[in-house]
Amino acid sequence: MTDKLCESLKEMYDSFLKEKQSLEDNVERNICLIEQIDNYLNALSEKEENSYKYFSPRNINSVEKEDIRKKNMEKKNIENENQYYNKKIEVLDNRINTLSSVLNCIEKSTEKEGINKKLYVLDIQEKERQRIARDLHDTSLQNLAHLVHKIELSSMYIDKDPIKAKLELLTVNKSLKSTIQEIRNTVFDLRPMSFDDLGLKESFERLIIRLKENSDFNIESDIDEIKDSDSLILMTIFRIAEECLNNSVKHSEGKNIFFSLKNRNDVCYIQIKDDGKSFNYKEALSVKDRHFGLTILKERIDLLSGEINIESEPDKGTAISITIPLTNNE
Repeated sequence: MTDKLCESLKEMYDSFLKEKQSLEDNVERNICLIEQIDNYLNALSEKEENSYKYFSPRNINSVEKEDIRKKNMEKKNIENENQYYNKKIEVLDNRINTLSSVLNCIEKSTEKEGINKKLYVLDIQEKERQRIARDLHDTSLQNLAHLVHKIELSSMYIDKDPIKAKLELLTVNKSLKSTIQEIRNTVFDLRPMSFDDLGLKESFERLIIRLKENSDFNIESDIDEIKDSDSLILMTIFRIAEECLNNSVKHSEGKNIFFSLKNRNDVCYIQIKDDGKSFNYKEALSVKDRHFGLTILKERIDLLSGEINIESEPDKGTAISITIPLTNNE
């Protein structure tokens, strides 16, 4: 089980490295473009100096001046893109360093046994999620500023072609609103603010509202307020049920979902049913490099000494039942 967890984390680590390399390649490409623009502007400036056109207000080549203005604008846009890429690289560096530390900690913790070991691994994962959430808050303003800059650049063309400029501004403005919503959704996925403030039940209710807004599913729920002295266990229960609900919405192709969360004798019972298409759970887990979410789901349940049962039949949909023992319930 620990080996599977390490393998999953290493896949995330390699994915971050690959994304960082891609961003660094974009930065290098932009640097080359900036050098080309500078060389072009220098050559044009030397040409104008030789002919004294720029020193005589009566003899200005308006075509070349407009070309220079456009090139400077293009250069500024590229420089802002590099600032955006460098911010993302900085975030990725933090994630890579944290994952490297996590992998080292897991390797050094092979002697840990029982629930302490399980909670230790989960604690590392949740701390990483909290850190990423803070990073997103810190960098979101930079990303939004980048989009605002694009709006400003588009508005500079309004005198030449007002209709085209306005249409472009509408498109950019739509992208800006979409980016804001994506950031909100990402922050919620990483660490629901309602979980810290209002508890598990409220977090699930808000999750269901969001799933309804973003899909055509009819989602019915029956949710108890689950209590446990260890908030980490409650957070993991949320992750497990969230993954199941997201899978139903994304892959079942059905119309209805029923979600139940119950506490019976210090045991948490989770049930998710949909009326979509069926799938083979064991076969899905055995296929390499696929169904990454199912693998993590199974590992999370195992870490809490829980059990999962999946029944999936053609024309009947999928029913998932999960039981997780609670500790020191109050």
